[in-house]
Amino acid sequence: MHNQDPIEIAPQSVRFFHQNLFKTLVYFFLLILVLVGAYKALPLVLDAIFLLVIASILTVVLNPMVDRMESSGISRIIGALIVFGGIFSTVGIGIVKGIPALLIEIGRIKDVIQRHTAADSLDSFMNGINTTISQYLPDFQLDTDIISNLSAQFFGQLGSILGGAINTLTTIIFILIITMFFLVDGSRMMKRLIEVVPNRYFEMSLNISYKTKKQLTNFLRGQLLAALGVAVQSVIGLSLLNWIFDANISGVFLIASIAGLANMIPFVGPFMGMAPAIIVSLFNNLGDPVAAANFYYIFHIVVMFFIVQMIDNNVISPIVVSGSMEMHPLTVILLILIGSQIGVLGMFLAVPAWGISKVVVQEVYQGLKGHRLI
Repeated sequence: MHNQDPIEIAPQSVRFFHQNLFKTLVYFFLLILVLVGAYKALPLVLDAIFLLVIASILTVVLNPMVDRMESSGISRIIGALIVFGGIFSTVGIGIVKGIPALLIEIGRIKDVIQRHTAADSLDSFMNGINTTISQYLPDFQLDTDIISNLSAQFFGQLGSILGGAINTLTTIIFILIITMFFLVDGSRMMKRLIEVVPNRYFEMSLNISYKTKKQLTNFLRGQLLAALGVAVQSVIGLSLLNWIFDANISGVFLIASIAGLANMIPFVGPFMGMAPAIIVSLFNNLGDPVAAANFYYIFHIVVMFFIVQMIDNNVISPIVVSGSMEMHPLTVILLILIGSQIGVLGMFLAVPAWGISKVVVQEVYQGLKGHRLI
């Protein structure tokens, strides 16, 4: 047998192996640091994206007014300031009129709860409810302490609610500042962004920008007009209930505004708008035998809002929501459930976000197919 000579490795190969191993380890640790940093910064990035998205939506809604002023010879910054002046004036009037009315209503409900918690009127109220419920659920009974405990918890959390309102106000200020920059320099930013796109994808990028902007604009305008229609109908309906049945529902304009805004959330919104009217009617009519005989006008309120929804769904929405997104109702419900994970705003934005995503995917697919890349 022949002895095999040992294999000799050149010093250069060993050095090259060590250098590659060192570089690989360095790149691996850098990748780990980048991933950890991205994970830590993700909440901040999501907050920034949220502000940019809301500001972009406001820009789409307000930009036509600024464009029209610019075509009339007014500079964009002056036009943006005029638009914001109108917004701040409207919001200021709403705050001056709405917040005192809301605080008065909360104080009135609190006084009613404190006045009737240990009184016979609340007991008779609960007995009436239990009598009605027992017809359907014999073993189910409500206790007076339930309302007392719930009301104590609610009013005990008013401080945290006001603190959250201050944080929300700060967020709104940042959104308005970003929107101001988008209104003034938005066209220039979009041109710079499109210039970066390669020439072969230029037309596709323009189509995506135009169609998403058009779809979002039509959707938001339609929703705002439909919300205004629901608010006006709610004012009329609640006023008729007070006039015909003496339902004693206070804060009609505030309740109607809530109903109009809540109506922009599909399926869930009408119930959210109905709840304040029922709550106010319950507490305003505690101890009133006529109201108790009419079950505190809950049925009247439900019927009134049902009529409002019928008019909105069959008359107003088909006319004003010209850019509505064709989706199956089940798809809309699923999107709302997903959007509810990030709050009421997520429920409102889920449907248009999905519609815009569909437009983007379709345009990208058609563009890539046209260039024979797929």
